[in-house]
Amino acid sequence: MKLGIIGAGNWGINLVRNFCKISRTDNVAVCDLDESRLSSIESEFSGIETFLNPDKIISNNKIDLIVIATPAESHYEITKKALLAGKHVLVEKPIALEIEEAEELIEIADRNKLTLMVDHLLVYHPIVCKIKELIEKEELGKIYYLYSQRLNLGVVRSKENALWSLGPHDISVVLYLLNEFPSRIEASGGVYIQESQEIEDAVFLHLSFPSGVDAHAHLSWLDPHKTRKLTIVGDKKMVVFDDMEPRNKLTIFDKGVEWTEKGGISVRYGDIYIPSIPLYEPLKAVCEHFIDCVENGKKPKSDGDSGLQVLKILREAQKSLEKKR
Repeated sequence: MKLGIIGAGNWGINLVRNFCKISRTDNVAVCDLDESRLSSIESEFSGIETFLNPDKIISNNKIDLIVIATPAESHYEITKKALLAGKHVLVEKPIALEIEEAEELIEIADRNKLTLMVDHLLVYHPIVCKIKELIEKEELGKIYYLYSQRLNLGVVRSKENALWSLGPHDISVVLYLLNEFPSRIEASGGVYIQESQEIEDAVFLHLSFPSGVDAHAHLSWLDPHKTRKLTIVGDKKMVVFDDMEPRNKLTIFDKGVEWTEKGGISVRYGDIYIPSIPLYEPLKAVCEHFIDCVENGKKPKSDGDSGLQVLKILREAQKSLEKKR
């Protein structure tokens, strides 16, 4: 099947690279508004087709699959056009900016029996998949709480705040691991750099779930440390996923707090171990999964509905932010 990629910027070029590895370059077409960028792609990937107008890809009868890696505000319009043209779609996060838009895209895809998938990259990460396995096997026991930190100094956005820029990653992971929707969504943040635009540079997101689990995310592009970390605390074991570690990304702590036979509280200190987990590029897994779902009629792990759930949390969190400004 021939595939078209709309948007070959900082992230889109990674999609181009991965899809060209999976398929022959003459099966991949790329559209971007930057002519010099297209020239560079043509030089690197021999035989690839390039276009300046996205409609040239959407209307191309030889193209069956379309990947959209454009700015978030254009996701809805381009995805809708592609679906109405009968194309299967992989779109970058978020699926859209409004809930009604996402619901419409899902309805069009379902009605036309098309694959609609959102690139929630981290749910394809081998470490996240391992944590999901640990939770399903109840090796961590009852989950008490989890928290994530997604911090860096830059890149400062001018059209979206830290919640919308960084939050979808952590929200999608939490929903994937817990398999439930929060009953309470709250957020607070700080506007420091672009006060006139009211763009939050740091956001603290809190989610409470019906099962009693609490989740917290610290999101910021105004921090001295580059941090990509997830901590999960269970009553049997605790885990830390540190994506900044080159190899030993997952640490499992066999420790916790227990009631003694006499009714007291005892702190248990067990082993700390780092499992050997084969690492692979999550984006490659995303690309392969998209093609597999289209070819075999499978439901994507990050389908349109999961994209809608993430969007609902983003919108509710945004309301909470605005109330506190």
